[in-house]
Amino acid sequence: MFRTKVLMTAPVMAFLMCGTAHAALTVDQVWADLQAAATAGGMTITVATEVPGDRELTLNGVSIAPTGAAAVATISELAIVEQEDGSVAFFPGEIKLLNTGPANVVISHEELSVSAFEDAGGLGYGIDADSLKAVVNIDDGASSFAGTFDLISVGGRYTRGLDALGVDMSAERLAYDIKQVDPAIGVDSTQISETADLVLSGEITLPDGIDLTALQDSAGFIAAVRAGLGLDFEASQGVSKGEMVENNAAMPLSVVFTTEPGVTTLTANAEEVAMSTSVEGMEFSLRPPMLPMPVNATSGAFVLGLGLPTVTGDEAGDYGFELKLENLEFDEAAWGMVDPSAVLERGPLDVALDLGGKAKIDMLDLMAAGETGTPPATMPELQSLDIRTLAIKALGAAATGSGAFTFDNSMVAMGGPPLPVGTADVRLEGGNKVIDALIKLGVMTEEDAMGARMMMAMFGQPAGDDVLTSKIEAREGGSIFVNGQQIQ
Repeated sequence: MFRTKVLMTAPVMAFLMCGTAHAALTVDQVWADLQAAATAGGMTITVATEVPGDRELTLNGVSIAPTGAAAVATISELAIVEQEDGSVAFFPGEIKLLNTGPANVVISHEELSVSAFEDAGGLGYGIDADSLKAVVNIDDGASSFAGTFDLISVGGRYTRGLDALGVDMSAERLAYDIKQVDPAIGVDSTQISETADLVLSGEITLPDGIDLTALQDSAGFIAAVRAGLGLDFEASQGVSKGEMVENNAAMPLSVVFTTEPGVTTLTANAEEVAMSTSVEGMEFSLRPPMLPMPVNATSGAFVLGLGLPTVTGDEAGDYGFELKLENLEFDEAAWGMVDPSAVLERGPLDVALDLGGKAKIDMLDLMAAGETGTPPATMPELQSLDIRTLAIKALGAAATGSGAFTFDNSMVAMGGPPLPVGTADVRLEGGNKVIDALIKLGVMTEEDAMGARMMMAMFGQPAGDDVLTSKIEAREGGSIFVNGQQIQ
């Protein structure tokens, strides 16, 4: 999916990257530059009429289309005006994005202006608008999607250096309202949301001699990444509020949420793909129709991160995964529906997981194999796994663990699994206390509890009052030992 979206935007990237700098900017030069950039990107710009003026040009009936194909966008009117600072500004009318299928997009705006200015690698662009609104409608007869997206107080700047493109954008507010219906998969939902203080900054690195038009196919995109094409982006946001309603008869649901400020980052190049997102806190109200009252909850920080090597070659690369959820707490009304006698300890839920290690992989080779349907030239190979952090705290119990494993991959070529070799240490506090509470609550029988306690005794060693520890060893040949006893 990620590759497809990249390739769909390749003509736009080519359009932006092409063009040449000029000693001074005039209306005629910028208009010629745009037409040349469009041609280089496989696009054609046509206009119904051109009305020249004093240091300005008005284009009526602008149409943008891939060469030899139907238009993908139209602009009712576009005024191009020279500015006192040497830049050239564009003032567009109504913008429509078209599709030969069931989709159509209309973009309206208030006080939108786009400026072109000299930059090291060609023309750079800036954007300012009091508001931008996109109305999206997709209806193929079987399913439908209707969405309205509003950006308030938008500002941005696109710069084109000799070896990189830079993007900086901000908006005071983003609001959207979405209605989606798809009976085939049981979806009948609405979503509304409003987010404050959005900021996006990033850079696209360009390899020497890149052929931008080649990015429109998989082979060209893969070759460009191997040659040095990459991106590095960071987005931040303020408080976000919204509601999601699912009207599906099988599982109707309503969720009202608020998230505190957060940051999302993305890095992708020939060495690594790394993504992370974090928010300072969350609050939500879940309203299932079968419950007499909403389930309300709050949490502290939430962090999710993933990093993978893109192409490792002979040497393994680093990978990692991180998940953290702090202080997830449900209100007394929610607890009262499942535990009215307050048998269970109602402390917050905390989860922390930090994994990493070494692996051999060629994601570009896997991408190419997926396109052609042929087996990849190299298969991914897990080399090691480090359990840096494993910690769960809930209902008065706490489980922690750590460990390190390497992997024997000698059987993989014959269809076998990679065999781990290493140890992990696990500690459980308060396990029996939770079992006693579940028995008292009536959700666990004495017989079930006996079986659970026997399993805990089998795999754990006493290390204090209601404390068990376990050492898990994976040895060469596939054997597994727990506290020195072989179980496999």
